[in-house]
Amino acid sequence: MLTIKQKMVLEAIEWFINEKQYSPTYRELATILKCDVRQVFEKAMILEEKGYISTANGKARTIKVLKHLDD
Repeated sequence: MLTIKQKMVLEAIEWFINEKQYSPTYRELATILKCDVRQVFEKAMILEEKGYISTANGKARTIKVLKHLDD
């Protein structure tokens, strides 16, 4: 089960990838969500632990959605 803020981050990631056809950076997500980059990073790490996304540590634009909210 995801919290509201985790859902917001996942929705922002999905929206960005659908619009731009590439993964967002944490800074871009923070701008979209109007919050701090650290908060986005923390929520993304939780989403990764829960199996909703995957990332390649230390590399930009590597966020991949593994499970959608609809799943």
